[in-house]
Amino acid sequence: MAVKPRRAYNSPQRDKQTNATRRSILVAAHELFEADGFPAVTMAAIARQATISLPTVYLYFPGKAALVASLAEDVAASSDLSVEQVESEGQPVQKLRIAAGIIRRLNERSWVVTDILRAARGTDDRLSETCRLWDERHLAAVRRAIASIDDCGALSSHITVDGAVDAFYALAGTDVYRVLVRDRGWSPDQYERWLFGLACRELLDQPGVPPMKSKGAS
Repeated sequence: MAVKPRRAYNSPQRDKQTNATRRSILVAAHELFEADGFPAVTMAAIARQATISLPTVYLYFPGKAALVASLAEDVAASSDLSVEQVESEGQPVQKLRIAAGIIRRLNERSWVVTDILRAARGTDDRLSETCRLWDERHLAAVRRAIASIDDCGALSSHITVDGAVDAFYALAGTDVYRVLVRDRGWSPDQYERWLFGLACRELLDQPGVPPMKSKGAS
């Protein structure tokens, strides 16, 4: 007589609890990394911040490098950051407007993670690999966005596709965002308008929006 295989049991309530626990750990880690810096934060401190036992934290994440990798993946997988929004738009100027909004949201959410990854590059193999994957994914998205503009025949004749990719990749990086928003006191809205306007002028030979006035100008 054949033995029936044991049916897998999937509990929606259990899955919901698992996701909530994981999210609580990640939120706690992000808060502490931002407040205290990555090197100073311990797994025990993350457990206290999340009000979860330390063994439970280790059930989900074997260490801080795994936490950073998960934080990076969660940001990268966000549906409202998908480059498909740019590709599905038909107007080149609007493509860049959408792209600037995506980059603004990406940098708002990821600057803590990217700071950790940049600092660890070359000194921690696990974080260095996460950094490599992060950079590759970001560059691939920028390349797709620029390609969609070039497909419309709208890219400036004064710049190559590769040059446009490099320029936008550099301008859209976290380093520029950090300098303008965190160091110079720009609002995220100002940063987004600046990025959009500059991209229009440099990539499309179209003004898009007027150049942003300096702070204090009327």
